[in-house]
Amino acid sequence: MKTTTIIALVYCLSIINLKAQGKIDVMHYALNMSFDFKQQKLYLEEMITLECLENTDLIALDLIAKGKDGYGMQVNSVRYLKNPIAWHQDSCLLFIDISKINASKTMTFLIQMEGKPKDGLIIGNNKFNDPTIFADNWPDRAKNWYACHDHPSDKAMYSFDVFVPKDFEVVANGRRAYDTPSPSGKGNWWAYEIFEPIATKVAVVGIADFVMKEIAKVDEISISAAVYPKDTLKAFASFNCAPDILKYYCQKIGPYPYLDLMNVQSTTRYGGMENAACIFYDEQALNNDRRSTHLVAHEIAHQWFGNCVTESDWPHLWLSEGFATYMTNLYIEQTEGDLPFKTQLAQDRNRVLRFYKQFKKPLVDTITTDLNALLNPNAYQKGSWILHMTRLQMGEEPFFNGLQAYFNTYQHGNANTEDFCKVMLAQVEEDFKIDLRHFFDQWLYQSGHPIIAASLRENEGKIFLDIEQVQESFFAFPLFVSIYQNGQLIVQKNLIINDRNGCYLLPELNSIENCTYVLDPDVSLLFEEYH
Repeated sequence: MKTTTIIALVYCLSIINLKAQGKIDVMHYALNMSFDFKQQKLYLEEMITLECLENTDLIALDLIAKGKDGYGMQVNSVRYLKNPIAWHQDSCLLFIDISKINASKTMTFLIQMEGKPKDGLIIGNNKFNDPTIFADNWPDRAKNWYACHDHPSDKAMYSFDVFVPKDFEVVANGRRAYDTPSPSGKGNWWAYEIFEPIATKVAVVGIADFVMKEIAKVDEISISAAVYPKDTLKAFASFNCAPDILKYYCQKIGPYPYLDLMNVQSTTRYGGMENAACIFYDEQALNNDRRSTHLVAHEIAHQWFGNCVTESDWPHLWLSEGFATYMTNLYIEQTEGDLPFKTQLAQDRNRVLRFYKQFKKPLVDTITTDLNALLNPNAYQKGSWILHMTRLQMGEEPFFNGLQAYFNTYQHGNANTEDFCKVMLAQVEEDFKIDLRHFFDQWLYQSGHPIIAASLRENEGKIFLDIEQVQESFFAFPLFVSIYQNGQLIVQKNLIINDRNGCYLLPELNSIENCTYVLDPDVSLLFEEYH
């Protein structure tokens, strides 16, 4: 629809007047899609249902417009109650003028558009040079191919209707409603629906020549896989672990939050992407080995943390990635044993320590604006470590009760770091021995970690262990130390470190000769030893 210069000016003035651009809550996206494979072009009819959260004359949706390079989406029409409505598109937003309609708070618009998505919907070829199409939305790239509110705080239900040639299969979030030949006989229509609200970052469609099969059922939940025909042996075998992983998380956290679980071999940017109930795995990552099992465990954990309970804003990304990392470590502990669990913790700790040398920001990072830069060891491994230390601070039963309460409280919604803290604090509020508030304040909102300089010394026939914190920010923490003499374990101490400098008597020793120590032998503290 063409707009006049006057209307365009009104929109420009409305952009300046931020009050005119109202806040919205999208409730449902219906995406009707077809493609020109040769031109790599998408034809999209989108029906979006939303609620205005304040009085406004103008609704703004995220959408990347067609640029001079020919990439982007060009809107052709917008309708409300089957009638054309005024709209305007700039480089990154679609504005819909509702000033002249008798609209209620909840409205549904039909938007027709076409174009070559510059990003977000990847139209290309897989490693076998076969054509594929995959949505790849994280963090806020969904706006490259449909009009949306592209932020994790706005979750909505979805339906997908996709027309593809006969040689292709389609996967998407939710349960398949049908796949049926078109009346013309030139292709098939595929339809999926997901009835639980999800964020744009995990709402996807995938199109390829797939081999699809059900792997197992767990409590009426169908666990399926879609893989490339030339890779079926390794790819299918890589997903045999999924039923046990699902059962374990159901036991530890709560019921699986969606109807089905599809695992998909894909050609996208990330090694794994936890799309809700339709996980994408990089085409090279499925090797039926321990590494791919850990990847599957990580992405399935996201179905609870990240997808069902979604961080309210990007600084709280650790509530997604840190949780999935630690849940994977718990699965390693359950299936491989204590030593592999602690080995993984030590590896994770080393990644955090190395990363801190170049990135000295707290876990809840309100400073970094490059969202892809937030995919770092702070969000993953440090977040996981803080959960591990929280478990040790609280004890097994209160910790897992807290995780379950956090999930139950915020499922299918959003949460931030303070929401998590409040739920965990409630589990120990009558235990005056546990100062969990101070623990959270220092580990979540303060950058860095303890850097400990330790030494043994003898004074007037007594043996002491000196502990000094040499990092900039002060931490309080428990520190386990094993003391050896002549290679034999003499004593293990649990020291409560509340000062920058501490001196601890070791009455078990009568000589410093051939004495050594090991800090944190049980791998229970995120720290660095100063040499």
